[in-house]
Amino acid sequence: MKTNEIVGKKIIDKNVKEVGKIAEMTFDTKTFKLTGIYGSTGNPISKKYHDIKPEDIMAIGDYLQIAIPKEELMEASLDKMPKSEKYNVKSSEIIGKKVLDCNGNDSGKVSSIDIDIEKQEIIAINVSKASSFTKTEEAKIEQNEITGFGDYILINKTLDFETGEKAEEKSEDASEEEKVDININ
Repeated sequence: MKTNEIVGKKIIDKNVKEVGKIAEMTFDTKTFKLTGIYGSTGNPISKKYHDIKPEDIMAIGDYLQIAIPKEELMEASLDKMPKSEKYNVKSSEIIGKKVLDCNGNDSGKVSSIDIDIEKQEIIAINVSKASSFTKTEEAKIEQNEITGFGDYILINKTLDFETGEKAEEKSEDASEEEKVDININ
């Protein structure tokens, strides 16, 4: 599931009461584990945030179900979300980061984050890059291909953003080049 599919889901407490909506997710950039979810309540002027720990998550489906009551969550409300720390980064700060390949070239920007709900960790990031004809091409970077997080995201490979048509044309050209005519007289 992608983080942008999770942010905005309603939060339901252990007493089946609506708590609010998911506003943000945070991840450890060394272990790729989910470190927290921030729920929000109220209107834009008086919005409050609630820190939900991974161990308090019962399920994430159409709703986020948590194992603590609404009252307990409201007691520890925050006026604003804490800033990202060294390795604990908000998903909204990962999306949009430039990705550099193993040769130091710009490979595009992170367009979304795929997470494994059961393991509560990032399994891949999706990188998009605009092509010459205003089409956006995407590539998936698996967790084990990410070598560093910081102002940029470093990966251990180069990306090939060719479209399916170009790849098919190349394979047809290659098969024609492999043909050899031999005349024996």
